[in-house]
Amino acid sequence: MTHRPLYAKKHHPFRFFLLFAVILLVLWYFYPHFTPSYINEQSPLKNRSFSGTTKEITGPKSGLKAYFLAENSNPIIAIHFVFEGAGSISDPKNMHGLANLSAQMLTEGTGDLNSQHFKEELENYAIEISYSADLDNFSGQMLTTKENLARAIKLLRSTLISPRLEIKDLLRIQQQIATIIDRNKENPNEQLQQKNSQIVFANHPYATPIIGLKNDITKITANDIRNFITNNLAQDNLFIGIAGDLNTEEAEKIIDDIFTDISPKNNTIRPEVPVIDYSTGRTDIAEKLPQILTKITTEGVSRQSKEFYPLYIANYIFGGSGLNSRLSQAAREKEGLTYHSATYLFLLKQSPLLCGEFSTTPKNFDRMQQIFIEEWKKMGETGVTQQELDTAKNYLIASFNLRFSDILTIAEMLSLMQKEQLGINFLQKRNTYIKNINLEQVNLAAKRHFIPQKLIITNYGTSEENHE
Repeated sequence: MTHRPLYAKKHHPFRFFLLFAVILLVLWYFYPHFTPSYINEQSPLKNRSFSGTTKEITGPKSGLKAYFLAENSNPIIAIHFVFEGAGSISDPKNMHGLANLSAQMLTEGTGDLNSQHFKEELENYAIEISYSADLDNFSGQMLTTKENLARAIKLLRSTLISPRLEIKDLLRIQQQIATIIDRNKENPNEQLQQKNSQIVFANHPYATPIIGLKNDITKITANDIRNFITNNLAQDNLFIGIAGDLNTEEAEKIIDDIFTDISPKNNTIRPEVPVIDYSTGRTDIAEKLPQILTKITTEGVSRQSKEFYPLYIANYIFGGSGLNSRLSQAAREKEGLTYHSATYLFLLKQSPLLCGEFSTTPKNFDRMQQIFIEEWKKMGETGVTQQELDTAKNYLIASFNLRFSDILTIAEMLSLMQKEQLGINFLQKRNTYIKNINLEQVNLAAKRHFIPQKLIITNYGTSEENHE
């Protein structure tokens, strides 16, 4: 007998993607200017403000706080939580990859359920539970129906309190990770990312891939993972977001039911802030490839900085707006030098960055790099125009609501709002923050950060003169 509701029935993914492809082709044929801006303009959400009310709630027993947003249109509940500082930055020197391996192992059986039975339980009751680690943080999430909430909470709590960590499962996951590490050695994008991180961060943990090092991974034991959980996944570095078909009392009870028994205090040992030499300049990695891949790095700003929104908008105009960006217009639309170029803010806790990337053929590489540096210099020296600023602000404001297409995304934003101290009314105020940024602020941020002499450039591939 199955307890899986009818509306959770699986559908064949191939049919979905085929239908999606047909729709895109039709839209492309009838709308030659089918772009993210077009989607935004046609959306009925573009002029709506965020109507939900976020509450700060407290678990009666644990005293733990969470941000909660009630959404009663569907009987679905989502929980997202973050343990700050428990990402790969917390990996000991001889155990690179411990955080990532721990994230994989937490859903490989728990309590009386072995790995197979645990996954069958999730499947039968339409429950999703997963964990992940990034450079800075360790995150978990749960999605379930109101009908199966009690069972989902029990399972989620058990993954944190009593994961099985059976040897056979650990060996299997270790082998899977080792295979991925070997495969990444043949992946130019992965090799570029690793080399660039080593150049930028030197001996800091940020320089090591989140997935870890093969020799370290195979030596990690179940006890190492248990120690990681005890030392890093604690109440004092925990941020919780809850959204869905609940009232306040139900949401507060969830906090206690899941998190009361985890460690009260984390013992994470955090490394010193990395010292980055932004005058490093250009590094070429000789490799005969059909495309040269490039990463660019310079100093960014933290999420709490007063410069965040001005730089956020400046980056959007320069390389963050897809085909409409200055970089894409100059390199792709005018000269056809690349199919991919972009810039973005990388909000690392200890060292926020402003990054860029592009790929091009060996024949076009010198010209592509020249255009990137020229446009970067122009951005810093002359800034943006009022028209560019207005267009960017209009899009960033109107598209904000489009981000929240599902309840889990909302729960994730709620946990982020706490961690980054954005304020309980952030969802309502965010567009005002964008609207209030003026031309002087954006151009000052551009002048401070778009400096060609402070670009760390890493190229993976061989230019035409050495490409036979």
